[in-house]
Amino acid sequence: MKIPTDSQGSDGPRPIPPLSQSRQGDMACETLYVCKHVHRARVGESEPAARGIKIHQVLATYINHLVKTTRTTDLEIFDALVRGAGAEAREVLEKFRDNHAFDPEKILATELHIALDEQFLPIEHPSGDGQIADYEGTLDLVMLHSLTEAEIDDWKSYYQIIEADTFQSKFYPLLLMCLNPSLERVKFVLEFVRYGVSRCVEYTRTDMPWLKELAQRERTRQRKLHELVSSGDRNLKVSPGRHCTWCPLLLNGCPMAETNPYGQLTAEERLRFALWLQEAEKQNTRVLKELMVEHGPLRYRDENESEYIAGFVPTEKRFYPYQDGASILDEWFTAHPDERALREKLTISGLSSAIKAEKRAELACKHFSPSSVQLKSEINGACLCKRHQKRHLEFCTAYLRSRGSGVRISPGAPFTPSPSVTYTRSFLVRSRQRADRHKS
Repeated sequence: MKIPTDSQGSDGPRPIPPLSQSRQGDMACETLYVCKHVHRARVGESEPAARGIKIHQVLATYINHLVKTTRTTDLEIFDALVRGAGAEAREVLEKFRDNHAFDPEKILATELHIALDEQFLPIEHPSGDGQIADYEGTLDLVMLHSLTEAEIDDWKSYYQIIEADTFQSKFYPLLLMCLNPSLERVKFVLEFVRYGVSRCVEYTRTDMPWLKELAQRERTRQRKLHELVSSGDRNLKVSPGRHCTWCPLLLNGCPMAETNPYGQLTAEERLRFALWLQEAEKQNTRVLKELMVEHGPLRYRDENESEYIAGFVPTEKRFYPYQDGASILDEWFTAHPDERALREKLTISGLSSAIKAEKRAELACKHFSPSSVQLKSEINGACLCKRHQKRHLEFCTAYLRSRGSGVRISPGAPFTPSPSVTYTRSFLVRSRQRADRHKS
């Protein structure tokens, strides 16, 4: 995209806006960032963005009411607020109603805006007429658990549950610790309101140096974008990616709209194409497996001298007998009380289906409840199965596995070097580079 020569306007260059979580996300595409934050073009608000704003308004109003009335919940007020939020927001907030209670004494603020200068010092009243902030963010909810520990809750109405390993999850704790020097630990929680689940991460004051380096690096990248517009040294890059799913330029203004994969097909057409690919792969793989049964491993070498091998290989699964394992682990934990963290992480798999039997109904109700239930947002069966890359393996189609007969060691066998092993025949497609073969 060519940079207009009058992009700065007749009044001279505008000040660079502070680095924020949303602006950092827009920098994924130079064209998008410059359009929104340099040219300040008016762009339409997406439906997900409008829904998110409404949800944030409802939750902030509700929590502020709880603080004012010193209550932990007030479902009558919550229901009244939700009724005026629209159908989509009501659907998202349905789970929030019954699984959230708040301690008013611990709530510091909702929608807390924090602005910092270049030295990461707080700015009380940033404005166009006064001091310009270098970093800023608005925290949905901040709770103080003690003088040294705080928690930031960030509401998400995403359809996908993601881990708390984002720029925002690092940037917001940095902002809060810079604002409050007494804080030693900050917990950042992504609350996926639609599902009633969360993901979290913690940072301490010892993390401050590298958190500041991260923010400074992104601020430098932001400055260079503004300098690029001023100098006009080169055209802006257009970078297709996840941000294209909500980019307002995709329908009107994207320089590569015709070739952008996010704009070539509608969402429904993309799903239809995925279903076609899934069925085509299924039929092709069925024939390929039958050929391998008859002819053994199949090999193909492409023009880049990369070799692909399709064949059946054994994979190993290990099972440790509970009878021996439980007593050995109990002895270990008794002798090593400092291993509490390990003990809390250990879980039993395969129990859910076993306790569903009618004769074990009492066992299921009274004695066993899961230590935790991990809810993940995954693509359902209508779409392509995920593929996993392992070492030299290029593709592993997990849904094509054919189970073999398991070989299990008896319960009385020694626990430690003799785990129960099950071998399954798995269909794998491998790729090997010619250079790798020369090394071997």
